Amino acid sequence: MMNKRLKQGTTFLLALALAFPLLTLPGARAANAIETNRKCSVAFNVSGEDNELTADGTDIIVNLYKVADVDVSGNYTATKDFTGLNVSSVSADDKDAAASEWADRAKEAQKMLKESVEPTATVTLAAGTGSLADLATGLYLVDTPEVVTTNYTYTFTPYLVSLPTNNYYSNGNDDWIYDLTKEYNSAVGLKPEEHARYGDLKINKTLAHHNATTGKKATFVFKIEITPLKGKTETRIESLDFEAAGDSSVTITKIPAGATVKVTEVYSGASYKLISENDQETTIVATDKDAKGDPASVSFTNDVDDNMNGGYGVKNNFKLDENGQYQYTEPAEKN
Repeated sequence: MMNKRLKQGTTFLLALALAFPLLTLPGARAANAIETNRKCSVAFNVSGEDNELTADGTDIIVNLYKVADVDVSGNYTATKDFTGLNVSSVSADDKDAAASEWADRAKEAQKMLKESVEPTATVTLAAGTGSLADLATGLYLVDTPEVVTTNYTYTFTPYLVSLPTNNYYSNGNDDWIYDLTKEYNSAVGLKPEEHARYGDLKINKTLAHHNATTGKKATFVFKIEITPLKGKTETRIESLDFEAAGDSSVTITKIPAGATVKVTEVYSGASYKLISENDQETTIVATDKDAKGDPASVSFTNDVDDNMNGGYGVKNNFKLDENGQYQYTEPAEKN
C-alpha cells in the first residue's frame, strides 16, 4: 500500500476537460500501486446530438495504439513504435495547461503513425457506441479516422487515454479504475467536428425556337432558393443566354449536400414563354469525396410567343452573405 503523490507518475485520462466528462490530471494521489498485469476495458460513445453518427448503419472505427507501458507507480515508458514521444510527467498545478500539453502530445503521436504500425485494438461503434476489453495496462492513443456520411464528414481530435486511471482531481476518489465503461460511469466520449459536404446544381434549358426578328440574344433568368439542413435560406440569381434554338445549361457549385433547392424562372425573355413546369424543386447530393453519380438538376423548356418585343437581361453577380452584406460572386459555369 502507498499513499503518496505520484510526482513522477502521470497516469490519468488525457483529454481536455471541456471535451470529455472524465478528467484526472498528473500527480494524482493513489492509495494503491497499479496492478500492471491486470486487464482493462474501455467503452466509447459519440457525444453531441442531432448528427448522423448515432444512426443505425453508420460505422465509426476507433483505433487504439499502445504508445507507452506503465509501471506500478504510474510512470510511462514509450513503446518501440513511438520512441521519441514525450510521455514524461506534466505538472498538475495548472490543469488547463496540463491538459493542453497532453493534447499536443496526442497530435504528435498521431503524426508518428505509419502503415507499418498496426493498431493494438480496433472497435467499430454501432449507433455511436462500442467497447474493448482484455487491454493491457498502459498509455493509448485513440485515433478515429474521418467518417463520411451522406451529407457531412466528421473528424475527431486524437487523444491519449491511460489504463488504468483515477478520479482524484475530479471527485477526490483515488482508486484506480481499470474498466472505463458506462457501468463504472467512466465511458469515454468521442466529440466529433462536423463539416458540410457539397454538391452542384445543374439548370438545363431548352429553347425550342429562336425568334430572330426580336434580336440576336435571348436571356432567361432563374432564382435559386437554397434551404440547407442547418442554417438560413440563401437566394442566388443565375441566367442563360441564347443566340439560337438549342440546349444550354448553367452549373451552380458548392451547395450544401442535403439542401432543398427551389428554382424559379423569373424572366423568360422578351418574346418567349415557358412551356415546362416552373418552381421546380430538387435535393442536393454530395459530389465531393469521390462521390459517384450525377449532380442534382432541373430542366426548363421555352418557346416563342406572340410578343415581338426585343431585348435581353443582365445578371447581377452579387449575393447576400450571412452578415446581410452583398458580396460579388463569380458567375457559374455555363455549358
